[in-house]
Amino acid sequence: MWQTIATAAVTALLTSGGAYLLARQRMREEFRLQFRAETLIRKLLSNETWALRSFDVIKHHVGGFEDDALRQLLVRAGAVRFHAKGKEMWGLYERTQHALDGTDSYDKLLKP
Repeated sequence: MWQTIATAAVTALLTSGGAYLLARQRMREEFRLQFRAETLIRKLLSNETWALRSFDVIKHHVGGFEDDALRQLLVRAGAVRFHAKGKEMWGLYERTQHALDGTDSYDKLLKP
């Protein structure tokens, strides 16, 4: 009887340990992907030529994400959303803060 209990306990521990290691590896890979995507978005939005980028351009360059997931990554990267000329535009907060404060117009952000 003790042998059966010991076998069951060892099997449960090994199964739980394996599941934990697999879940930890999966989470690590998922966070690494998100971190890299956020870094790429910051670099894309930091380009000196463009203060704002359209959502379509960002989606083209940062593929593999659904629209709402990409929007969440944009916010995590420090971007804010604008609507200009009928398009959804995104820019880094630190580069567009003057337009948000009302000290400048959106039109100046759109000009390269």
